[in-house]
Amino acid sequence: MKIGIVGKGGVGKTTISALICQIYAERGKRVLGIDTDSNPNLAISLGLDLKTADEVPILPRRMIVGGGDGAMTPAELVGEYGVMTPANVMLIHAMRITQAGAG
Repeated sequence: MKIGIVGKGGVGKTTISALICQIYAERGKRVLGIDTDSNPNLAISLGLDLKTADEVPILPRRMIVGGGDGAMTPAELVGEYGVMTPANVMLIHAMRITQAGAG
């Protein structure tokens, strides 16, 4: 199953996403949360501290836009870029804006 949460800024997408992830994880499901917000906060909502959240690697843009070069399997991609959270949800950051005009 795949669930995408989209909407206008400030409406609670991250909160709802974290709650859905946690509910499925608590039910014993394997959950992969992918934070595509330019200011990612899903890591914190899933229990990571700020320092650890900032250290979550960013999925390279080539993997998102071009689908990568096919050299990595999905399991390898999650293994390299995913971080397990205290909520038992594997997390991937798909982007982060670190400077003005970078988006």
